[in-house]
Amino acid sequence: SDVQTHTETESAFRAAFISQVGNLTLLLNSIALAVMFTILLVTANTMSMTVRERRTEIGVLKTLGFPSGLVMGLVLAEALVISSLGAGLGLLLAKGMIENLANIPFLGQAVGGLPDLGLDPGTAILGASVALGLGLSAGFIPALSAYRSKITDILRTV
Repeated sequence: SDVQTHTETESAFRAAFISQVGNLTLLLNSIALAVMFTILLVTANTMSMTVRERRTEIGVLKTLGFPSGLVMGLVLAEALVISSLGAGLGLLLAKGMIENLANIPFLGQAVGGLPDLGLDPGTAILGASVALGLGLSAGFIPALSAYRSKITDILRTV
């Protein structure tokens, strides 16, 4: 025939198709960083509101003789517990969604050809570590304000 054809393996076709999309890794990493920054802001705002609402309890704890370091530790522990619960729930939901991805009507056919689609334990550990880091960094400033607060200033505003 006068018309030439190009024959290639399926894996070479996939690689060429993905290279046409552009730098997909940079795009996905940028989106992930924007999402993490947004989660950090929301979590920090939540922890700040929690400490503001509990100023009286913090003042009572300090009046009863709890050291400021322990009060700071309690606020940080609360932030870590909340972030670890969020990480656990998120990882469970992600695992369930990945397992059922092939059952979605139109998406299942496209995903069916991908090899080893699943939640890798290393990825789960990284996700949990990022969640704990976000919880720790979001709770640090409110915990520091609880640490620095004076009993007289807290109980005067009641």
